Amino acid sequence: MSYSQQYLGRSRLTEAAGGQQLSLSPNLTRDKVFFEGELKHPIRFREAMSALHEVVVGDLKAKPRDRSAWEAYKVELAAREARIFQAASNQAEVQALHEHPEAPPKDLKRRFKDAHAKYFGARARWIRDLYEKDSKLWWLLDPVVTAAPDAVLFECFSLDESSYACLTVDREAFSHQDHSNRGLGTTNVDYSWALYEQFQKLRSYRPTQLAVDPTGFEIDVSGSTGYREEKIDLPASWLRGFGQIQAAQMLPATALRLPRETLYGLLAALERRREKTGPRAIRFDLVPGGHCRVVLEPWELEVKCPGRVHEASVEQTVRVWGRRRLEVLARLLPLIESVDLYLLGSGLPSIWVARLGEMSFTLALSGWTNNDFTSGANLELLAGQLESVAEVEASVARELREARLMNLSQLNQRVGAHVPRHLLTSALFQLALRGQAIYDHARQVYRFREVLPEAIAIDLARVNPELDAARRALREGSVHLARSESIGGARLLLAGRVGGTECEALLDADGIFKKGQCNCSFFYKNRLRRGPCRHLLALKLKASPPPLGGPSPIRVAP
Repeated sequence: MSYSQQYLGRSRLTEAAGGQQLSLSPNLTRDKVFFEGELKHPIRFREAMSALHEVVVGDLKAKPRDRSAWEAYKVELAAREARIFQAASNQAEVQALHEHPEAPPKDLKRRFKDAHAKYFGARARWIRDLYEKDSKLWWLLDPVVTAAPDAVLFECFSLDESSYACLTVDREAFSHQDHSNRGLGTTNVDYSWALYEQFQKLRSYRPTQLAVDPTGFEIDVSGSTGYREEKIDLPASWLRGFGQIQAAQMLPATALRLPRETLYGLLAALERRREKTGPRAIRFDLVPGGHCRVVLEPWELEVKCPGRVHEASVEQTVRVWGRRRLEVLARLLPLIESVDLYLLGSGLPSIWVARLGEMSFTLALSGWTNNDFTSGANLELLAGQLESVAEVEASVARELREARLMNLSQLNQRVGAHVPRHLLTSALFQLALRGQAIYDHARQVYRFREVLPEAIAIDLARVNPELDAARRALREGSVHLARSESIGGARLLLAGRVGGTECEALLDADGIFKKGQCNCSFFYKNRLRRGPCRHLLALKLKASPPPLGGPSPIRVAP
């Protein structure tokens, strides 16, 4: 998808009367969004934005490359250099013998090596400097900024599509601000390495004004100095991932309130050790009574987690991967009051919410680096029974756009009490996939936020060959359900045969796969970490079970 951005000038930090002003240049193709206020705690904002920067540039995924063209180029280059070297050597030898008939100095080889090292060292520094200054090598999309009635949100998605971060800055974090509802909306802001370096200059003793500058909306900028237009080709996987992580945050999860010391223990232990064998997971052993054992594998190193941290009533073990990406929270440790952790399940995305007083930093991590939100999580399969009604979706989008933020009870009143709650939550899930809604963990509300001026095409959000194969098997009549019964009061056991494959599954009250068994290759390799296989999905579609514990699998904001 080709995406156009227009800016007037660059985002910058400038000296102002009695302090400094951080001016963010908005995308002129988006809504007219503007904001201005003085930061009460510039250091807290600096550290949070620096952590956001680490997510933006994060790219831990291995990238195999086609090196055939490079190898051919090296062969051609070596031959050309050999010819040039031979000609230059012959010419230099003739000239040296003519000018200096005596023997060459004894340290000639050492002097040559010193000059050689000096040249290539300078060339390496030049290449590194050029790489850092070329922002197009780093940014797929400038950070998304949302000015809401109660907060200002900064969002970003990593290059490897495995990490998402959102910095929520409450209005109470600003003084001398405009409290009217003018300038609300979502836009992109110009961001660069130079701006990141300027962030580091923020100090607590120097008053700092934060402004999203609306000047470019008020004048004709087409021929102005500093006006520029950038066109970026956004990969479909990047757009799909950004939408799916919003949907992931609406799924039911086990919530933990971790003390700051536990996060510090995790980061310190990982800093001192490097794993050479698997498993490379953080294991959470939850026991009734609110206690939790946090264990780093493969060393079986327990990190202290004192006190009551969860409300789970049954014993369970959850493993999450992607722990090295938690290092972006290291800069925030002195500012963190507590950490809210939401676990969707073993191998599935985990959501970390760091509380920073009047700010909060949300970090969502996919199961592991190569298992991004787009291909691995398969969130539409984890969402249980979702019934989509176009009229309800349109009504929810209209009401949420007008109110900007609401909890589910408020939304139900606005849309109408006659609309079942599970249809509302299904509509919110679809809006999140399209990049038009977000669940704010800090405030526990749903927000209207458009990541792009237009909705992400729904076909980008639903690409799953296993689900297509399951539906095809159901249409062909090759699905035979042998057993479908409720066990334990809130779980559903399914067993049967799909084609020639025997399989069975255990679904929870939300219609989500908790356990499964199948002898197909997909299940053997991935279990449920990449979503259920086509045979388990076909059983679920055949049974069409209603949610046993309630009408909706979506997280309910109070």
